[in-house]
Amino acid sequence: MRGTYVHLRLGVALAEPDKAALISEWLAEVKQLRLVAFPYVQDALDYIGGHRPHLVIADYERFGAAGVHGLANLIGQCGCPVILICRDISDWEREQFASLGVHAWFEGKFKLSDLSRAVDAALKRRRRIGSSERLPAVAR
Repeated sequence: MRGTYVHLRLGVALAEPDKAALISEWLAEVKQLRLVAFPYVQDALDYIGGHRPHLVIADYERFGAAGVHGLANLIGQCGCPVILICRDISDWEREQFASLGVHAWFEGKFKLSDLSRAVDAALKRRRRIGSSERLPAVAR
């Protein structure tokens, strides 16, 4: 009899433990995405340096005073889509998120089903970016 294998995709959650646990349980069950959670940015960056996550979900408050600069550093190191969870952000921060290439951000309260859809889109985007077979041909 043949066995069935499920390949869990790897993600990183940068959030307080309670929030990370809630999101991790939901995404593991619904999307087969295993999130490794970290409460501090530097710990997440150290982990990302040795692994290749498929996705990063980060609580924007975890960046503290570094704010957008810390987020830019994370995006530069991870090489995968980033989804942010935020409380209140300014228009300037929204512009910065867009220019940095943040895949999606959620302000205030949100539904886990909305996060699930953003995760689906991010994982599809990652596959498109990483596959040279799907890049458009450019003719001169």
